[in-house]
Amino acid sequence: MRKVAIMRTPLIVILLALVACSDADDQEPSLDSVQGGNPADYAIQSQLAISIEALRERSEYAALDKQAVVELAHAAEERWSDEFSRFTYQRVERFSAGGVSHWMSIWLHGKTGLEFVLLPGGKFQMGSPESEADRKEDEGQSWVTLDPFLIARTECTREAWKRGASVAGQVGDLSPGSDQLPISGIGPVDVEIWNRESLLTYPTEAQWEYMCRAGTTTPWAMGKNRNDLIRFANLGSLECPEDWIGMNGITEPWFDGHGAQPAPAGTFEPNAFGLSDVHGNLFEWCRDDYFDYDEVQAENGTGARLGNSGERLARGGNYGGDATAARSARRLVTPGITTEGTSNHGFGFRPSLDLPL
Repeated sequence: MRKVAIMRTPLIVILLALVACSDADDQEPSLDSVQGGNPADYAIQSQLAISIEALRERSEYAALDKQAVVELAHAAEERWSDEFSRFTYQRVERFSAGGVSHWMSIWLHGKTGLEFVLLPGGKFQMGSPESEADRKEDEGQSWVTLDPFLIARTECTREAWKRGASVAGQVGDLSPGSDQLPISGIGPVDVEIWNRESLLTYPTEAQWEYMCRAGTTTPWAMGKNRNDLIRFANLGSLECPEDWIGMNGITEPWFDGHGAQPAPAGTFEPNAFGLSDVHGNLFEWCRDDYFDYDEVQAENGTGARLGNSGERLARGGNYGGDATAARSARRLVTPGITTEGTSNHGFGFRPSLDLPL
């Protein structure tokens, strides 16, 4: 019987054909723009671009399985090689809360010892609907589109604060206690100095709400039942001083085991992005100034509102407040706190790192 020869088109020929047929306005690099004009290099770069596309939209990212997220993590490491050079890939885990689930890649930041997750970007609705209980006037909804970014799984701890920069020995609450307690007693200027020395940043208000929600649209990242916060948040509770309990809107009617003080970072359950203490424990500073949403629009990419209003922002509630103050959309305005340090020990921060597309 005569054997029929089967022609196998080499992969590189297929790739070249695809390039030749691409639209003239296509923005992908040509073969000539790749180092040495090597088609194999173009194939790698094209595959990398396809992989990174999965980080553009959270709703599509949420459909990825574990192996796809592993591959995406390594593609991101190639795409942002400088940023990721300070991190070590650890693992991929699945997190669920509020009816939303994601496989998340986890990274260890060498200098601070904090674990970070790689968040996909996407378009989300910031603020709260008019129907949300206890809604404030400055929470009007608006659409914001964000790039991916890395963010710490917990608030910055005392240990990380001391490891991160020389400023750690000068400010902040470093009184006797566990090094896993979140650093507090710091102002935005302290945070910005620490981040410059640590080659990190901290989230804009838009990034903060996005990472807190983790795809949810409910008042809290675990849903709309405030009683579920006992598993997710260190809030004002029945262990607080009697005068706190007697004040309306300060405490919740349960015992969370931590009283009128912060809990060690990561004590409570994480949200669907694998982030702990997005509600309660400490208010977390944001890096942009306070503006009304209609007055200054959030920029696509980081979501920053540019300008100086003289008022700073913090988010998330703390150990001395109730669930209302810890809602995902709640904005805390702190006029005049623009210098180093603050005597209010209910404030901390969560390090992050932008990954511009």
